Amino acid sequence: MPTEDLIPVTVLTGFLGSGKTTLLNQLVRQPAMRDALVVINEFGDIGLDHRLVAEGDEHSVVEMSSGCLCCTIRGDLSRSVQQALERLDRGEGRPISRMVIETTGLADPAPILQTLMTDHWLAHRFRLDGVVCLVDAANGISTLNAHRESQRQAAIADCLLITKADLVDDSRLTRLAERLTEINPAAEQWTVHHGEIEAERLTAKRLPVSEHADRQAEDWLSAGAYLQVSSLSGLAPTASAAFAPMLAPAGEAPLSRHGEQIRSFCFSVEAPIAPEVLEDWLELVMSLLGDRMLRIKAIVNVAGRPQPLALHGVQHIFHPPVALPSKACPDGVSRFVFITSGVAPDAVTRLFDYFDR
Repeated sequence: MPTEDLIPVTVLTGFLGSGKTTLLNQLVRQPAMRDALVVINEFGDIGLDHRLVAEGDEHSVVEMSSGCLCCTIRGDLSRSVQQALERLDRGEGRPISRMVIETTGLADPAPILQTLMTDHWLAHRFRLDGVVCLVDAANGISTLNAHRESQRQAAIADCLLITKADLVDDSRLTRLAERLTEINPAAEQWTVHHGEIEAERLTAKRLPVSEHADRQAEDWLSAGAYLQVSSLSGLAPTASAAFAPMLAPAGEAPLSRHGEQIRSFCFSVEAPIAPEVLEDWLELVMSLLGDRMLRIKAIVNVAGRPQPLALHGVQHIFHPPVALPSKACPDGVSRFVFITSGVAPDAVTRLFDYFDR
């Protein structure tokens, strides 16, 4: 099935108390969400409509007063969604046009993204449309300082919603916005009051596939927001130089000076990249650095291919490459955006130059 025909999925994340339920209450009342399936994995702690959801069974599908459908997860995401859609196919509901997955407040959202990419049944029916992270203005900075999961939630998001801004003064709100920019410089930031925001602003973060591919590609990658690093400009590093240091030195001030040392940077390559170089380089990067590679986005000019490829990876898992229209990469420059935990940019560039000799 073509990518554009798959059902879009928005992953909604945020730490405990950030306002996910309040946001969902507002979203499901909007016409754009009329045919959405809302998937919640906090059974028994749901504020959308306790009377409709809390009494359901593990795989219940209910129609809420807003008209949206809702099911809950208590285990495997693929199995739960499959059973929900089977019930809809049997006439117990209507077809869906979108899915929203709310993660638990203590969850690293990466496993859900990986499941969407790797589960055969899900990957042939759904595509990731974007990750939305809520951050509580009153407690956001302390939460980011204290909890690894909170940092990761913010780091891999496509947009950040700052909630409860009315509880803090402007200076504190500014400090939080700056901290979030430090963690995730490309994510859009919006202040949300009582969960009120148009659903359309949180959707359509997907890979560029339309006639507007050039503008969509730029928006999707947002390469200009990141620290720019380059290769070693023709030097041929030895194996020892290429493999060390893989991680940021302990005494080095990280780009994000808190907690996990969240780092983000863009690596550009001007010449077309040989397919074997691309495959070997990324395979080694992901195998060596694994869960330190929080998220990777790229638009790549591959030698011998008429169209550029869009790549999207989460930790050690990559989504199947997507061929883009030529104008998605008009200058022929490949650009890779890395969001990492404590990985030195030199580790990535030196490994590339080691293979590209």
